Amino acid sequence: MDMPLIRIEYSPVHELVTSLFAYTDHKNHLHDLGNKWRKEIRKNLSESFEKKLEDLDLCEIITYLHLVIVDSPEKQNVESFLAWFADLGEGQLYEMLAPHLEEGISMGLKAFRDLSLEILTEWHRVCPISQEIHELLERSASRMKQLNEQVPYIDLIDEATSGIVLDPVDEYDTILLIPAYHIKPLNRMDFVNSRLFVINYAVDDEQTPEDTPTHQLLRMTKGLADEKRLVLLHILAGGPVTFTELQQKTGLSKSNLHYHLSLLKTAGLLRMHFKKPNEKYKYSARPESFDQLKALLESYVFGIKKNSK
Repeated sequence: MDMPLIRIEYSPVHELVTSLFAYTDHKNHLHDLGNKWRKEIRKNLSESFEKKLEDLDLCEIITYLHLVIVDSPEKQNVESFLAWFADLGEGQLYEMLAPHLEEGISMGLKAFRDLSLEILTEWHRVCPISQEIHELLERSASRMKQLNEQVPYIDLIDEATSGIVLDPVDEYDTILLIPAYHIKPLNRMDFVNSRLFVINYAVDDEQTPEDTPTHQLLRMTKGLADEKRLVLLHILAGGPVTFTELQQKTGLSKSNLHYHLSLLKTAGLLRMHFKKPNEKYKYSARPESFDQLKALLESYVFGIKKNSK
């Protein structure tokens, strides 16, 4: 069986697109940046632009934007990319996306380019991405490229996404990994066609203010601070288990079970086993995360005390 080509890509334009998606994903309450960030951004948005975002199905175009960015010669600078994108002919755009367009883009390529250009130009004005975030994501991409040379791709995906496990029997031509900050601690995954898998994987802050626990430590301790989630982890230690089996074992409603599994997943405490073609998950506990929790907890609790002497 041929191994997939693993492409690990980062550019400032990728994060511009991802931050726009995070802003529009307002129904999801698991983003670290959350409503406080959105409220600050909204102060600088015009009503017409806000309305345009509300009417736009960004999920329809976001992955195609990432694919255009990957093949752009100007992807290392947002302004340069936008100028290049504005001059990109419809034929050139088709050549770039044709290998991935099984059914095409419903709005048409020209409308896709014009609308994307308009929205990204305004979004870049309103929400420029800091250099610190760019450097954080570049370091993550560099680390994943090194890891890709050392471990099987299944383990690489697991490490990058904190628990997404692909089935080695499933075949992919290419897996595109893009580090992302604004959607953290979530990952965003999309099958472009039956052979290309695009994953925006979450990258956490490397440092927090002094005497402040990291987001990862807070997610982990919150994940364990509930009897139902502890019961789930106890069951998942013998996994992999399907969602239906978890319902039967716990008696939890679908919505309640989804909620608890989401908190455990964002904490990195469980694995989601992915299997094509039905795209159903199975779940299991992620043992190494408990070693990570011990290290994070000891570093925070005892490290601060030692430094304060």
